[in-house]
Amino acid sequence: MGIFRKGRERDVITMIFNHLQKVQECLEQTQKTMNHYLDGKIDEAKAEALKTDHLETEADHIRRSIVDILFRGAFLPIFRVEIHNFVEKVDQIADNAEICCDFLLGQRPYVPEEFKKRFLKIMEDTLPMFHCLREATENFFGKGDHELIRKRVTEIGISESSIDDEEWKLTRDIYTSNLSLAEKIHLKRCLDTITSMSDQIEDTSDWLEVLLISSKV
Repeated sequence: MGIFRKGRERDVITMIFNHLQKVQECLEQTQKTMNHYLDGKIDEAKAEALKTDHLETEADHIRRSIVDILFRGAFLPIFRVEIHNFVEKVDQIADNAEICCDFLLGQRPYVPEEFKKRFLKIMEDTLPMFHCLREATENFFGKGDHELIRKRVTEIGISESSIDDEEWKLTRDIYTSNLSLAEKIHLKRCLDTITSMSDQIEDTSDWLEVLLISSKV
């Protein structure tokens, strides 16, 4: 695509791709953290959570570098703002992954055995959503296959609706269980931190559509 051929623009695109990789690694480490935590392996969960924290920091450094190059004039002004907003949205996915790990290891919520697989399933369904976002983003800055991009964005929306449905059912089952009220509230907060990642991925995909529309002007 012609607007992405200049030197600074190419540098930004390379960093965006690196940023996506770091955010994906954050999500993968969060899944490992959850697996260990729910399996009662606290030391292993701590180790994986620490890796998530480091990856989130690395992702944030890349985000700051992207902002710096945008500030120095990469892309047209109107498009520059939208690139900035999109990168910020992607970075919030990593932020939410770190928050999830911190919640698990810092607050140690009690998760009954009958809920563990359902919590893990939500995380397992979140990763493919990010894969779709990453593929769509890389395609946008590469081949520019608009149909593929919109298809991936649609798939993200469908997956998010499925997670929302499971979240509603799980919330209902938590609050109708024999847990104490305090445990119910704590467990729901834990669920919220997990689903915040898929929520943010969908929100970010909406911003990718904004970029797609802008590129056609």
